[in-house]
Amino acid sequence: MANAKIKKQNIRAGLLVVATDRLETQVYTVERIDGNHVTYTWYEGTNQCISGIDYTMLMTPTIAQIEYSINANGRLANALDVADVKFLIG
Repeated sequence: MANAKIKKQNIRAGLLVVATDRLETQVYTVERIDGNHVTYTWYEGTNQCISGIDYTMLMTPTIAQIEYSINANGRLANALDVADVKFLIG
């Protein structure tokens, strides 16, 4: 199955996304969308990470990408992890 681009109106908190069609990728969980900017979170081992990207770069992950991401990097972020994300603006 191939990756599909995600329409802006379909992006929501908790949605799993990827930013590449490569098998060896990290699967992210959307935290929020602000205009065209999407903030997402993921885990690297036990460390929760956060970043952002323009929504036009996001695609639905394939099952193979999800399996790779879990096996290579640990668990996926879930809805509770998204609720815990805090921003420091300075």
